[in-house]
Amino acid sequence: MRALAAVALLATATTTLPDTIRAQQSDDRRRCLASEGVTPERKLDSCTAVIKSGGQTVQWLVAVFTSRGNVHLNNRNYDRAIDDYNETIRLDPKYAVGFYNRGLAYLRKGRIDHAIEDFDAAIRLNPKYTNAFVNRALAYQEKAQWDFDAYLAEGMYEDRAIQDLDKAIRLDPNNATAFGFRGFVHSRMRRYDRAIQDFGEAIRLDPNVATSFSGRAYALRFVGQYERAIADYRKALTLQFDDANRSQIGKMLEQLGADAEQDATPTAVKKQ
Repeated sequence: MRALAAVALLATATTTLPDTIRAQQSDDRRRCLASEGVTPERKLDSCTAVIKSGGQTVQWLVAVFTSRGNVHLNNRNYDRAIDDYNETIRLDPKYAVGFYNRGLAYLRKGRIDHAIEDFDAAIRLNPKYTNAFVNRALAYQEKAQWDFDAYLAEGMYEDRAIQDLDKAIRLDPNNATAFGFRGFVHSRMRRYDRAIQDFGEAIRLDPNVATSFSGRAYALRFVGQYERAIADYRKALTLQFDDANRSQIGKMLEQLGADAEQDATPTAVKKQ
C-alpha cells in the first residue's frame, strides 16, 4: 500500500510540472532511447538529464541506464558501462539483459570470470538467451587461451564453448555468428573438417563476414586444400578487414605461393 501511494504521489507531481519541463523530459527520453539519428554524446547528455530529473518509473530508469551503459560500452568506457549496468540490476534483479550487458563489459575489459558469472545469471533468468550462450562461449575460449586453470585442464573450456555454441545454434539455426565462432573453436582443437563445415554454414548465412572466409582458409590449409584456401583468403580481402588482418592474410598467401589478387580471369576477385 505504501509503495502504491508513493507511485501515486510521483504521478501527481509529474502532472503538475510546467509544460516546458515535461516537453524537455520527453525530448531527452526520445534522444536517450533513440536507436539512430542521435550522436553518442547527445545520448549521454539526454540519458543523464532523464536520470537527474527524478520522478521516473523503475521501468524507465532501467531503460535509460541500459541505454547510457550501451553508449559507454561502445565508447570502451567499460567501468562506466559497468556502473550503469549495476544500476539496471539493482533496480530489477530479474533483468537478464542487465546481467548480459554487464557480462559483455567485463569480457571486453578482460575480467573473464566475472563475465562468465554474469552470462550464467542471464541464462538462468532466460534459458533461451542465444547471445548469452554465444558470448559465454567466447569467454570460455578466452579463458582457454590465457587462464592458468585452462593449462591444468586442457580442452575443458573449449569443450564448454562448443556446448554453448551447440545450444545457441539449436535455439537459432540461422545464427551465422555462432557457426563462425564454433568453426574457430574447432580449428583451435584441430578438428579442421568440422571447422570447414561450420565456416561454410556461416558463409551461407552471411556471405559478408571476412573472418568466416579467412577462418575457413586457415582450416583448408591444414587439410591440404590450398587452392580453396587461396580463394577464401582473396575473398576475405574484398570484405571489411583491418590493416593488421590484411597484412596477415598477405603473408599467408605468400606462404601459399599466391598473390593477394588473382590473375585476370572472368571470375577474378579484385582487392578493394
